[in-house]
Amino acid sequence: MRTPPRRSRPAAAALLATLLVLTAGGGASAAGGGSVGAAGWQGLLGSRPAPQLGGRWVVVLRAPSLADRVARADGRATERQLRGWAQTVRAAQRRAIAGLWSRGAPVTPEQSYVRVINGFAGSIDPALLPAIERDPAVAGVYPVRAAYPAALPRGALSDEAFGPSSGRRVGIGIPGLDGTGVTVALLDTGVDLRHPFLQGRLLRGIDILDADGDPSAEQNPTEPGRPERHGSGLAGLVAGARGPAGLHGVAPGASLLPIRVAGWQPDADGGVSVYGRTDQVLAGLEAAVDPNGDGDTHDAARIALVGVVEPFASFPDSPLARASRGASTLGTLVVAPGGNDGPAGPGYGSIAGPGGASAVLGVAASDSRGASPTVHVLLRAGLRVLASGETPLGGAAGPDDVVAAPVVALPSRQAVAVTRGNALDRLFDARGYSRVAGGAVLLPSGPTTPEAVGELTAAGARAVLVDGPIPAGSLGVDEPVQVPVVGVSARIAAEVRASLAAGIPVELAVGAAAFGDNPGARRAAPFSSTGLAFDGGEGTEIAAPGVGLVTSVPGRGEGGAARYGTVSGSSAAAAVVAGAAALLAQARPDLDAGGLRGALVASARRVPGSAEPGLVDPSAASAVELVADPPAVALPALVDGKHATTGPVTLRNVSRRVLDVRLRPAAIAGITVRTTPERVVLRPGRAIRVALSVDAEVRPAAPAALGGVVRAIVGPGARLRIPWTAAVPVGSAAVTGVELSTAAFAPSDRRPAVLTLVAGRVDGTRDRPQLLPLSRLEIELYRGTRRVGTLVRLRNLLPGRYAFGITGRGPRGGRLPSGSYVLRVRAMPVGGGRPTIENVPFRLR
Repeated sequence: MRTPPRRSRPAAAALLATLLVLTAGGGASAAGGGSVGAAGWQGLLGSRPAPQLGGRWVVVLRAPSLADRVARADGRATERQLRGWAQTVRAAQRRAIAGLWSRGAPVTPEQSYVRVINGFAGSIDPALLPAIERDPAVAGVYPVRAAYPAALPRGALSDEAFGPSSGRRVGIGIPGLDGTGVTVALLDTGVDLRHPFLQGRLLRGIDILDADGDPSAEQNPTEPGRPERHGSGLAGLVAGARGPAGLHGVAPGASLLPIRVAGWQPDADGGVSVYGRTDQVLAGLEAAVDPNGDGDTHDAARIALVGVVEPFASFPDSPLARASRGASTLGTLVVAPGGNDGPAGPGYGSIAGPGGASAVLGVAASDSRGASPTVHVLLRAGLRVLASGETPLGGAAGPDDVVAAPVVALPSRQAVAVTRGNALDRLFDARGYSRVAGGAVLLPSGPTTPEAVGELTAAGARAVLVDGPIPAGSLGVDEPVQVPVVGVSARIAAEVRASLAAGIPVELAVGAAAFGDNPGARRAAPFSSTGLAFDGGEGTEIAAPGVGLVTSVPGRGEGGAARYGTVSGSSAAAAVVAGAAALLAQARPDLDAGGLRGALVASARRVPGSAEPGLVDPSAASAVELVADPPAVALPALVDGKHATTGPVTLRNVSRRVLDVRLRPAAIAGITVRTTPERVVLRPGRAIRVALSVDAEVRPAAPAALGGVVRAIVGPGARLRIPWTAAVPVGSAAVTGVELSTAAFAPSDRRPAVLTLVAGRVDGTRDRPQLLPLSRLEIELYRGTRRVGTLVRLRNLLPGRYAFGITGRGPRGGRLPSGSYVLRVRAMPVGGGRPTIENVPFRLR
């Protein structure tokens, strides 16, 4: 199931607001066969804990940031100017905060941002938010959301796993180059600073979570021995060196600047979980562009790899999107994963933030494994055959001979493995005998983690059955065990449980493991997020290997040996692209952040006949002469019945010769595509802005999207592919189910009336949902025809059911006199178009 963030705290003036989740689709595909969809990866890429956000908000100010001032200076500034401008931004921010205090909105920032954006973050009383929104110095107030690692690192590998034919090596590079002289900032969990794979590559990093600490991989404070693992894995993929059997990262000569923006933090369930917050990621971007914090950004990292994601939240005006634009202006290319929430779209889809932002190089994960393991399975209930045939083997290790065992079904209340506590005890009875020894254990439906398989193996299980599909080689690949892990469909799992309940014995036989061609090789991994970002652009512009990549794991094994393991996920793919960007930056020091991004996208190797992003190819990127900014054009959405849309794209000559460029839109039936001008001549280093216009004679039924390609032809055989997209969103019902719990009530802070509504919508199917979030939701108070004021203004709302307590107080907190009133709910969907307005009358006694 793909689910938007679980909790948020909407703004309210004297209102009590609670967010209830509305799931954004999902669904499990049937088990069997060699192809498994996104559902089979659920749980393998990590469950999302409920974060403890503490009522935090990000306040973006109208005064220009340091990046804005640099942009006005056409990107040129001296060290003295930069330091002076940074001081000016800080002074303007202090004045804005003082102004808020003087106007009755006292705020105490926990984080201050002056470089990539001008703003601050902190815990803010919801009653103050409307006053802050109204302040002339404020551009907007945005909720702080959770940011989760977008990959799953796993256990220790045997030496054989490192061989060149293991299928776990990236194999991407530029001959003769290793990224020397290029700094890559890694915004992620802590890193094992003493791991030999990373020695000589790590700069003195920064810990955003603990200002007095260092960016080490911290241990779980409640369970020692469980360090943060994600950052170490990505660090090894980018710049690891001198590993076993010649293992190395994509850019082993690059310098890594670890910035800890996620890690063990208190969660909403009273424990601790690994996650970050968007205000912490913003602070990480500030550090990436100015590591020593002196205001001079000439020491900015060339590439900033953001390894965490804000699920589903690819809003174009979010603080992270704004900050990524600022980082690009200051010379830092932001590379980020697109997310692990599976197929969506073709309209607004499952793309995460900041990967879907217009200035970010968003990355999809592909499956580079040439072969995947399968086994023959025979499942019988008595004499009746429930399942027979080839099926994917969840672990890379499988039996050398036939394994036969009686099936034992675990009840759902006895699910094993998890994030806290030791579930192993639950697999034994009161006398200490294993309940699963010698059996094939059928797990309950839900997430299946490597820890669960390990616990079952320790308890004596001979095989593991998963209720639902499981991708080949995805689970247990890191442990040298001979316990087969296979998936069965939900229907077959139900038949197994019914047979056991009726006293009919069920037997599983699993044949010897074999490796066959991987049907998903070189294609997007099933878990990789798809669809458009909320600005209508391609959610991910490039792809890279992201399944089962071998890399460093924090800690030491037996005898003190360094630990290695595998990582899967779109953040693993993003790490590969960040390494490729470092190689390109070494090869082409003349390219700025936009040039690096444009060259990598322009040269990506596409699978013929596929609409998926092309695979990164830094060697080809080093020879690129013409780039587009943006590399993929997001045209304004076709809303309110419009058939035509126009947007800009900038062509830039990054070569040393004059380029004569002809623009040729690909023909599409029923759609007219034009560029103005149609031909340009560009001198070296020069750029020109081109208008791209699309007119659709017949619009597709919403929700949908239009898309095509413009080819910029430079000469014989030399051309630049510029994709374009335009969303066709649903134009109505942006808010539904608006109800007030009572039509008449007395003012009360303790027992308010409750206004409930469903904001946004989720269309499409369970396997491929299409989202329509809101760019803004406002609740205004009227008395007759007179507008009293705004009670609530929320920005960037994901689809969900929201509830607000109506206390009988006005926008400024005072008690309202008795009489008749109207709540006017105004919902503005992303992409523009007419707002949905609902009026709710009520009477105060």
